[in-house]
Amino acid sequence: MDKKFKNFAIFTVIYNIFVIVWGAFVRATGSGAGCGRHWPLCNGEVIPMAPSIHTQIEFFHRLTSGLSLPLVLWISYRGFKSFPRQSAGKKFSVIAGVSIIAEALIGAGL
Repeated sequence: MDKKFKNFAIFTVIYNIFVIVWGAFVRATGSGAGCGRHWPLCNGEVIPMAPSIHTQIEFFHRLTSGLSLPLVLWISYRGFKSFPRQSAGKKFSVIAGVSIIAEALIGAGL
């Protein structure tokens, strides 16, 4: 495993921990409905023009969680290509890719 891949994987894990913590903040502040039922838009707009604080919190969560998908998919792809067959790295790469897709579908449904 090359150093760039390892560093990017570490960054992706830390970034996803931040997204999870921010999601808890969204829940704790009651901001989960800040963008209404307009997924993927926010109250019918791509970028909310006069957002309330709850809308800002939810919109930021949508942006950060949306970036998680390509980050994890890239790590999953690179890991799948880089690790030898039957290795734990290859298995975890597949699990990561499947998990982030499932998470995205659940999040979109909520």
